[in-house]
Amino acid sequence: MITIKDLKYKIEKRFQKIQLYNDICGYQVQPNTKFLKGISRKEIDELQILFGFDFPWEYKEMLLILGSLDTLEISIDPDGEEEIKFDNFFYQYPRDIEKSKWLVEDINKFKFYAEEALIEAGFDVSKIVGYIPIYSHRVLVVFENKYLSPVISVWGSDIIVYGNNIKEYLKNDFLQV
Repeated sequence: MITIKDLKYKIEKRFQKIQLYNDICGYQVQPNTKFLKGISRKEIDELQILFGFDFPWEYKEMLLILGSLDTLEISIDPDGEEEIKFDNFFYQYPRDIEKSKWLVEDINKFKFYAEEALIEAGFDVSKIVGYIPIYSHRVLVVFENKYLSPVISVWGSDIIVYGNNIKEYLKNDFLQV
């Protein structure tokens, strides 16, 4: 069974070999990017108080092992009309509560589509206790059952399940070519 630590290692190996593309729009992870150190159990406890619910076991494991990225992601305009931009899309809390608020607002606005995607994937939406934006427009859905950790991709009403659990999500977002 693959662990979050195994995934961190594989993702960082992939980041070593990653190449930037000048002909695509959007942010890209830069070569040799690594994950920052995770946070402590005490900090996780404080975040659970801030969010108002207990986190899934896999998310706690992820927070202990993975912090944000050590290098900002880069956006290169293929037409050369805009300056190169840099940003970090791995949310760190409590710092990024305001930055990520729009995602929870979109989920609440388009709840039907979020629930539809989760029901299709076999989840009981009546057991949802909250949402945690984790990276860009990816959001962890928190259930009463702390062994569940599906991640959805949210862009307005365009909402899909991006991973049935955090490990699957990390593979899908960072190990797919």
